[in-house]
Amino acid sequence: MSPRREVAQKERRLRRARFIERYLLERDSADRQKQDAAIADWVLAPAERLIRTEYWDRRGTGHESCAKKTDTLDPVFVVPLPMSPFRTIKFRLIALGVALIVLGVLVRLFVMLPAVRDRVHEVVAEAQLSIAAYVAGDIGRSLQRRSDLVGELAGTLPPALLQQPEQLAAWLGERERLNPLFARGLRVLRPDGALLAQSPKAAEHAHLPTTPALSEAGWFSTALASAVVISTPRRDGFEGRPVTVFAASVRDAAGRVLAVLAGESRPDVGGFLEALQQARLGASGGFLVIFPAGRLFIASDDPMMALQPIPDRDRSPLLERALTGRPGADIVIDAQGIEALAAIAPVPGTDWLVVAHRPTGEVSQPIAELRRLLWHNSFATIIFLLLVMLVFLPRLLRPLTTASRALREMAEGERELAPLPVTRRDEVGDLLLGFNSLVGRLNEKEQALLQTLEQLDELAGTDALTGAWSRHRFHEVVGREIERSRRYLRPLAVILLDVDFFKAINDRFGHGTGDEVLQAVAECLRGVLRKPDSLTRWGGEEFLALLPDTDLESALALAERARAAIFAHDFEGVGRVTASFGVAELGETESRDEWIARADAALYRAKKAGRNLVEADRTALGRPAAHGGLIQIVWHPAFESGNPQLDAEHQGLFDEINALWVLIVAERPFEELRVAIDALFDNMVRHFYDEERLLQHIGYPDLAAHVQLHEALTRQAAVLIKDFSGGRGDIGALFTFLARDVVAHHIASKDRDYFPYVRSENGGSEDGEIGA
Repeated sequence: MSPRREVAQKERRLRRARFIERYLLERDSADRQKQDAAIADWVLAPAERLIRTEYWDRRGTGHESCAKKTDTLDPVFVVPLPMSPFRTIKFRLIALGVALIVLGVLVRLFVMLPAVRDRVHEVVAEAQLSIAAYVAGDIGRSLQRRSDLVGELAGTLPPALLQQPEQLAAWLGERERLNPLFARGLRVLRPDGALLAQSPKAAEHAHLPTTPALSEAGWFSTALASAVVISTPRRDGFEGRPVTVFAASVRDAAGRVLAVLAGESRPDVGGFLEALQQARLGASGGFLVIFPAGRLFIASDDPMMALQPIPDRDRSPLLERALTGRPGADIVIDAQGIEALAAIAPVPGTDWLVVAHRPTGEVSQPIAELRRLLWHNSFATIIFLLLVMLVFLPRLLRPLTTASRALREMAEGERELAPLPVTRRDEVGDLLLGFNSLVGRLNEKEQALLQTLEQLDELAGTDALTGAWSRHRFHEVVGREIERSRRYLRPLAVILLDVDFFKAINDRFGHGTGDEVLQAVAECLRGVLRKPDSLTRWGGEEFLALLPDTDLESALALAERARAAIFAHDFEGVGRVTASFGVAELGETESRDEWIARADAALYRAKKAGRNLVEADRTALGRPAAHGGLIQIVWHPAFESGNPQLDAEHQGLFDEINALWVLIVAERPFEELRVAIDALFDNMVRHFYDEERLLQHIGYPDLAAHVQLHEALTRQAAVLIKDFSGGRGDIGALFTFLARDVVAHHIASKDRDYFPYVRSENGGSEDGEIGA
């Protein structure tokens, strides 16, 4: 160890001793003793308190205050009984999680879902009410058109035609043709009900009731007394189909009734209710037209219900409210005894009502699906939660269970009373800290605290000042890197540097400025190093960089860039600062310490040579230091075709790619890169020509495809080289193409397809030259 580092360590130990002294003075105060006693009463079990009492009795005098505190402790030694699994925190957390999920499911099922269902019913009811109102308005308009037409015909009928039945029939037929709104035709009846004339369609349905029946019909007497009347739908006596009559009286100039003009319409076929009877609301809902005063279904989506009486059970509050002129929507029992969501709207100008109904089961289908999904989701969530808790809770509670087991063993005398490790800064960590504080008072305070601080300093993974690794972390990592390097035959290098004249900086500007210089040097080094590299605070002003997959030449290039970065940095208040570097690559048989010692020796030579220099130790044990670049394409015997000339050309292209990468990493001038690339391209083209001659000579069956592949690679390489030479291309893209597509994918992979043909040819010939 250098004298400078020994002095620094002595200073750190002196600062720790002063801190410990102040800490012990504070701990010996009365307030601190009261706090420790409170923690003891909370943390320690009776058996543990007995152990503490016996311990102080063995220690003797010097701790009267502590012995006084333990005099009141229960002297009975209690052995803790095994804890039931149902009393563990893990079980309680799992039970709490399951209970919360179950509670959430119950709330959603019995609170949220009913509310959602009611809201869905409200939305659907509003929609159905709008639909019912629209349908009722459409029916009202259809009825009004027919009523207006009958009134207009009755008002324009010439009274003279009443004495001319044939001309009257023709007149009715012409009006029927112009306005075919009445499927059963038009008829003119005398005031006594006798038929006077009828249209052609009415003649086709000549099976009218007898004259007394007509004269006794309610619509007929109403038509004699008023202008226009719409009859209650009835079934005709012949076909049994529903028929609605629109009638108006024909009067003379004096207002006397001369006749009654009647138009018959079938609501179900070609009439104003045909589309309504075929319409469906949802999957199984539909529409009804009812006549409440006559307790009659006028029309229905079920043809069998037409003109049927309304059952008593359909007399619902909703229907009563609709009869008073206040339409609305509610849940009712329909004619089939099924609960349905019904919306009722009045037909304007009539006593009819339109009912839009839909089974509540269909309306609530999304809620039922949601309920099933909720059950499945809740079951899956409980299973998932149990699995997650069973997997992660033991890990999460491991510090607590470990501490509990340790305390139990201490109470049973199976383990020495000693501090427990604190792995997390949470409630468990605070508990263990309090316990460790009490245990620490049982030992020599000064020595215990000093050892703890030294262990924390050694185990700290990061240097607090510079953010670099500590030696301890470096020693943990470097062993794995050395093993990987030797297992996969990959290079491994290290850079050791020391800030020049750092003691003079401290003496002149103070230690605070010196710390700022070290921080700035660390930032300069991080700006140069790559992601796989690591930086370690090796000593006071010494740093060490570990470079995986890096040979000596590449490490030298990185060290030179780091030296230049430090030299170019402006250190505020200090000016220019330099550093000396030592570089070494790991030898095949040397140990870690031997390897770092060689880097230290190279650093010493750089110091001796004038500082602000980079020196390398090339005496690697067991193999040469140079590997050709930070990244290498390694030649393997599996790449050998069996033809000496082809193998030599292949291996030459491997070496040229590696050499080009070294130039790129070293940031060589553009002209030097261009010359190397042109030479590599010429050798590639020449190799393609020689390879095609050989394949033609041996009769390779896929020669044409192989030649096309050569031409494509040559064209692509020429384009990339042209772009790079013109300043438009990227050297990274060019190198990637040459290394990956040409060398790795084509030479090391695709060319192996013809190796059996070459070896077969060479087996019968002793001449290995191409074209022999």
